[in-house]
Amino acid sequence: MKQTTYLALTIITLIFIVVFTLQNTDEVSITLLFWNIKTSMALLIFSLFSFGIIIAIFVLTPIIIALKSKLKKDEKIISELRETKEVFSEEEVKK
Repeated sequence: MKQTTYLALTIITLIFIVVFTLQNTDEVSITLLFWNIKTSMALLIFSLFSFGIIIAIFVLTPIIIALKSKLKKDEKIISELRETKEVFSEEEVKK
């Protein structure tokens, strides 16, 4: 079921991309400092979207790594506390 949903969403997304590309074939001119580039609007939007995703990955990767490290430390503390609780529970049973 999960694979079917994933496949359906992928096909819908690809159809959306093809329709978007076919409808936005106009040529646009981009001027930045000394450069003047002419490209299709669809290629420009796709490039800027991809660039934004790459920037987000670079910004979020250190945060994700730090959170995973914190999670491992917290899991270690939790397991130590559970072991301590078991030791105290066994001592109370012996009394």
